[in-house]
Amino acid sequence: MNAVKEQFNEISAKYDQQRPYLIPCFEDFYGAANALLANRPQACKVLDVGAGTGLFSYFLYQQRPELEFTLVDLAPEMLAVARQRFVGLPSFIFQELDFVTQPLPGHYDVVVSSLAIHHLPDAEKATLYQRIHDALNPGGLFINADQVLGRTAGFDAFNRQHWVRTVQQSGLPKEAIERAFERIKLDDFGTLEAQLRMLEAAGFQEVDCVYKNLNFVVFAAVRDTITDWN
Repeated sequence: MNAVKEQFNEISAKYDQQRPYLIPCFEDFYGAANALLANRPQACKVLDVGAGTGLFSYFLYQQRPELEFTLVDLAPEMLAVARQRFVGLPSFIFQELDFVTQPLPGHYDVVVSSLAIHHLPDAEKATLYQRIHDALNPGGLFINADQVLGRTAGFDAFNRQHWVRTVQQSGLPKEAIERAFERIKLDDFGTLEAQLRMLEAAGFQEVDCVYKNLNFVVFAAVRDTITDWN
């Protein structure tokens, strides 16, 4: 994760402005959590794991400004951008944390993550999912917006090739595209199905994918069985 930390410290100042170019389904991808969050009117505390610049938390904050947010990331320069984004707001806490090796702080009603967990090998993904389960209050909700392998080698190749062509035609400067292509070499995508099984093995009762666009997915899990989703 040291290489990941260095890469994202370097890109921190430009990270947000490049997201719409690098995520063709940007608005839908980050907005897919809205309905799930609306289903948790009683939620108070949110933990953002691998929060980076706080982009995902910003989308959630726009919908639910009364929530209390804790943002953790291992890259201090990324967290510095998040601090500036939410400057003056008392409901935000920031903590530099290696979430791979260190315990998650506190207990929460909602845990979220975006484009962070795909950097971990499967064994570390499973360990983190267990920690997230244990950090959630009863009935707590986990939402992960991330990238995954295709279900088969053929579809995975198609997804990646389509993304590369889309980014090359996006209007992003050539140097930024080349750096993005270098950063993806640090990725360790897992399949969606394998990660849903990991969540179930960690003790989550309700698990599903709520959004998918090629290799961009949003999947969610609830710590206990929910009998009323209204």
